[in-house]
Amino acid sequence: MKITLRKANALQLAIGEAVKNVDIKTDVKVNEFQDGEVEIAKVATELKTNLARRERLVDAMYEIRKSVSVANSAAGVDVKLADVAQLEKQVQFYNGLAAKSVREDAKVVEGQLNKLRESKDDTRRSIYGYASTVDTSVLTAEDIKSFRTAAAAAKKAKQKLQDELLEINVRTEIEVADVDFLTAEGLL
Repeated sequence: MKITLRKANALQLAIGEAVKNVDIKTDVKVNEFQDGEVEIAKVATELKTNLARRERLVDAMYEIRKSVSVANSAAGVDVKLADVAQLEKQVQFYNGLAAKSVREDAKVVEGQLNKLRESKDDTRRSIYGYASTVDTSVLTAEDIKSFRTAAAAAKKAKQKLQDELLEINVRTEIEVADVDFLTAEGLL
């Protein structure tokens, strides 16, 4: 039976949940009115059955995982995912720069520096917490605009790659083995 990569992902998750729900009971309580060996044998038989079921589920899950890995590699998904991660970092970086403040006008900076230079009372400035420096960004309005543009371009390229990945996940199919077992388990 063939299923898409998208369905294979959902199937792997469902199998994982089924594996968690397999009861691996290793202890038994026997009271004075029961036949101890019969009760122990019942739990031991149930344990063996559940262990075999769990093994089969885990085998099926990892066979699907291997098939998905091969299909992803053949379709270039691994490379596209790396590109998506790189673009996401670029979006974060350029958005961070775009949020910075714009540099003060050169005349304002020069005026503030002259005011500091001409100030006669250094003690008063330090008492009232006035700075003896002028702080300004080095980024111009054009820099900020170019960072926003770069972030938007990276975001657009990332979205395009994510759309391509979605198409690959819907279009690419893998073969699923042990269909009868997975169907009997209610997973297919």
